[in-house]
Formats: sequence, structure tokens, C-alpha cells
Amino acid sequence: MSEHDHAIPHWVRQNLPPMLSRRFEFVTYAETRTFLDRVAKLAEDAKHYPNLSFGKTYVSVTLDEDGKDIGAATIALAQQIDALAPNAG
Repeated sequence: MSEHDHAIPHWVRQNLPPMLSRRFEFVTYAETRTFLDRVAKLAEDAKHYPNLSFGKTYVSVTLDEDGKDIGAATIALAQQIDALAPNAG
């Protein structure tokens, strides 16, 4: 476990290849859509584009990392994504 893992407790870390992933669950499709739009804006601002898969009431986010470890910028993006959906599962 990395020292940064406590900053993103709901994310699953994979080391080879380095990536973080998390599933967010919502009550309605409208909430899902709003979350997707907000993640897209964060990704554009950060120039770090996550892999997204989604259904009516869920979004799975994977943040890939070039290099050998998860960097501070990726941790920060994960935290920003978390802040978009504080009540999501």
C-alpha cells in the first residue's frame, strides 16, 4: 500500500500496469449523466483522460499512468473526481 492510498480510499490500485479504478453508483440516469459531464470537464482541464464505462446508474473510472508508479497528478485527479459525487457508492 502506498502512502497516497489513504488520500483515495475508495480507489483500487493496480501496479502493473499502473492504474487506479473506482465504480460510482447513482440513483438516476440524470445523476449519472451529470457526473460524466463533470468528469469530462476535469479530464480536459487536467489533460489526463480516464477510461470510462457506464450504464444507466453507474460509472466505472480507470486512470492509467505512464511510467512505473501512480503520480501525484493522478492522485489529485482521483480526489477531484471523488468530490464530484460525494454520496456515490
